[in-house]
Amino acid sequence: MNKTKKYLILSAIICSFIDLAWVIYGIVKYFLTDVAVRPAVFYVVLDFITILELVAVAVLLILAIWKNGALFRQRYGLYTAAIMISLIINLFSLSSILLIVSMFVSDWVWVKPTGEKETVVDITPSKEEKIAVLREQLAKGEISEEEFDKKLMELL
Repeated sequence: MNKTKKYLILSAIICSFIDLAWVIYGIVKYFLTDVAVRPAVFYVVLDFITILELVAVAVLLILAIWKNGALFRQRYGLYTAAIMISLIINLFSLSSILLIVSMFVSDWVWVKPTGEKETVVDITPSKEEKIAVLREQLAKGEISEEEFDKKLMELL
């Protein structure tokens, strides 16, 4: 998962929590207003459904980017489910818009053929190998004891 996609999803999670706080504020405000001027109960029920949706979207998105997107690839359904739920309940919310934008951010892992695996060959010798080479040079007499100690201290 590239950084742009990850940051867009993180922004959508934050926006979901901000929306969640706003909906909870609306419910509290509903119960604090006078009974005579309260809107219909339908709006409170819709707010409770919205709370469930926002929590579900946030959890699904957190799981999708968990461990730097490891579950995003293995369980692509989490991300898709979060987008669908967000679009159904809050079509024009900021989190929905960020998720739609994140769908179109290119991710080069999708382009690579599935059969090919990248192999990285480390050609730099390890410290143990360098010390072994130094010991061989000392044993052959190519370097002196002082040079050996000096190079060994540089390695360590």
